[in-house]
Amino acid sequence: MKSKRFEPIQEIAANSATALSRAMAEAEGKVRDMERQMEQLRSYRDEYARQSAQSAGSTDAVSLQNYRSFLDRLGDALRLQTQNLGLARAEYETRRAQWSAKRVEAESLSRAIARFRDEERRVDEQREQRDSDEAAMRLALGARGDSPGY
Repeated sequence: MKSKRFEPIQEIAANSATALSRAMAEAEGKVRDMERQMEQLRSYRDEYARQSAQSAGSTDAVSLQNYRSFLDRLGDALRLQTQNLGLARAEYETRRAQWSAKRVEAESLSRAIARFRDEERRVDEQREQRDSDEAAMRLALGARGDSPGY
């Protein structure tokens, strides 16, 4: 039966889609975590700049240099986080596309198997009907005493 031959293939595709779904969810979680970290870095930088600006009147040259150096390091950290976030988003999109393609494949196989089963059921029903008709005809001919002349 054709449907039985395709069932293992469909099962593999469905399992693969499930695994890709998990990988996609993990990638999405990583993106959310990185976005949260980025927002924390921005918030920290903004708060540090605001506090330092309020106390800028009593700063000496060394403190000002340390302040600028620290802000530069925060800027570098934000740029690195932005790059990493971009990579994480790209990874998520790749995983989402892979999952979507595999899900479509699994669904297509499921529909094909359903069509095969419908066809197999229709063929079985036709065969049963034909056998039933032949048995009824033999009974009718046998009751009349005629032989079918095969």
